[in-house]
Amino acid sequence: MSANRENMTYIMNTKQFIFLAALFLGGAMQPVKATQADSVQFFTLEEALLMASDNNHAILKSLAEVKAAKADNQQANTAFLPAIELSNSFSTTNDPLYAFGFKLQQQNVSMADFDPNVVNSPGTIDHFHTQVLVEQPLVNIDAWMGKGAARHKLKATELKSDYTKEYVQFLVKQTYYALQLASNRVVVIEKANSAINAYLKVAEDNLQQGYLKEADVLAIKVRMYELQAQAKEAESQVKSVGEMLNFLLGRETQLPIQTTSVLQRVNFSRFGVASVANRSDVLAMQYGMDAYKRMERSSLLKFAPRINAFGTYNLYDSQFPGTDVDSWMVGVKLQWRIFNGGRNLGKYQKSKAEFQQAQVAYNEYLDKENMELVQAQRQISVAESQLFTYEMAAQQAGESLRIRTNRYEQGLERTSDLLMAEAKSAESDLKHLNAIYNYNVAVFKYQLLASESTMK
Repeated sequence: MSANRENMTYIMNTKQFIFLAALFLGGAMQPVKATQADSVQFFTLEEALLMASDNNHAILKSLAEVKAAKADNQQANTAFLPAIELSNSFSTTNDPLYAFGFKLQQQNVSMADFDPNVVNSPGTIDHFHTQVLVEQPLVNIDAWMGKGAARHKLKATELKSDYTKEYVQFLVKQTYYALQLASNRVVVIEKANSAINAYLKVAEDNLQQGYLKEADVLAIKVRMYELQAQAKEAESQVKSVGEMLNFLLGRETQLPIQTTSVLQRVNFSRFGVASVANRSDVLAMQYGMDAYKRMERSSLLKFAPRINAFGTYNLYDSQFPGTDVDSWMVGVKLQWRIFNGGRNLGKYQKSKAEFQQAQVAYNEYLDKENMELVQAQRQISVAESQLFTYEMAAQQAGESLRIRTNRYEQGLERTSDLLMAEAKSAESDLKHLNAIYNYNVAVFKYQLLASESTMK
């Protein structure tokens, strides 16, 4: 019964892990088509991490977000760079005012055009107008601050993408070792099944000789059927975890995949980080908060005047393409929108509230992550202690089973005691494997929480 409970606990924990990983990557696209490299069945952990960095959907999506942020940052250069516009228009009119103006722009006015009859009834006038308009921002303080906000947003997006890569690496390592755990569970169950088959052979021989009862043989068969059911369940779990690993690597989920080593404890150097303040995701929140602050200032500076320079070069003609006569004009424009229907005030109040919200969210996140860092350190200590305990328990259970097996073959041990020892040995082996996995995952989680950004 305790072995079944251990198996159910393992299945529930693994299903929870798969659900959380799928939730994190839920917005990802469908897996890419398999290539020849995707057909490789065995992966080292380093190869899996490298493939994930190139093909994982969450990473690719974060890189696309960085490109979008760079485009937004490029658009913010309008605060400094000139705008140049080329236009060509055609007009035809018999309106006296526009007709006389068109003739004047075409430098085609004569004394006859001042005749009141001609002025009042000019007839139809065709007008082609080609213009080059140049606008150069000089003093746009709010736009300058908006540029700073876009730059900080870009930095925040880059740092967020950097942490996405780190988190995906954590998921890959967790899933890679989960696949090792699932594969080792199959080996343990197969070993137990082989032992049960050997017990059954001895029991049937002893039954024929009258040394055992039929109930003893039936008890062994019951245990054999239980192990067969557990073996199918373990094989299914190997496939499920393998599909999740394929998904994280950007491969087709149904492709066969295996790890290249058995489940072992990872090497780990003791703790040395006391705060998560320099982690990529935390720095991303800092830059995001700074961006909100600059947007607040930008909204406030919309109340300030703007100064822009402009220049136009015009070509006029009565026939296409309209290049007969040219003219130019340059100037400086001071614009001060003192009241904008309350729009500027509303934007300022909204940006101020968003900045305050970002501050609270940052402080909350920092406190929460520092708490999780301390808990991760404690979890490693607990996992290390459990690993030692379950390792010793597995060794002793194995030795107990060996002794009882020898006694059973000599007819000195009851079948029920042998089966109990066998179940306890298999359960201890599974607990030992699970302890190794839990320790490794605890180390990986601490390394993720304690990571520091390498981005300047």
